[in-house]
Amino acid sequence: MIRPLAVFAALALTLGTAAAQEAAPAAAPEIVIDPAASLNTTPKQANMLTGFYATLAVIEICAVTIEPDVTAGMDADRKRLETALGMDPAMAATAYDQVKADVEKTTPDCADGSADRRGVDAVTAIYTAPAPAAPAAPPAGTVTTQTPAQ
Repeated sequence: MIRPLAVFAALALTLGTAAAQEAAPAAAPEIVIDPAASLNTTPKQANMLTGFYATLAVIEICAVTIEPDVTAGMDADRKRLETALGMDPAMAATAYDQVKADVEKTTPDCADGSADRRGVDAVTAIYTAPAPAAPAAPPAGTVTTQTPAQ
């Protein structure tokens, strides 16, 4: 007896919702196009570049030593983001200077293990190539293609 009542209750709720949706007329959205409007089509890239600039600023302010391979990878990504955002070298330099000034106002903590340095370490770790793993030695008595069978 309870099962049929539950089915009818669920059916009534479903039909009620569907009927309410059908009864309400769908308003056509009004779309206004302003060809002179400035569009920010790449907010994620802009945010990423701003964060990248902030990391570079902490590296510069704190005089953190970075490996040349890491620096090269970071420079390539920075240039890629700047190009994607249509920035020329002068615009990029101005943007970096603004971000660096903002970072300087926060007086970053340059001590090892501080939150600011951990942030730098997290970013630079992305560019650190993992060391190739040494091949595991086969168990004793195992015949492989490197060892001749006896």
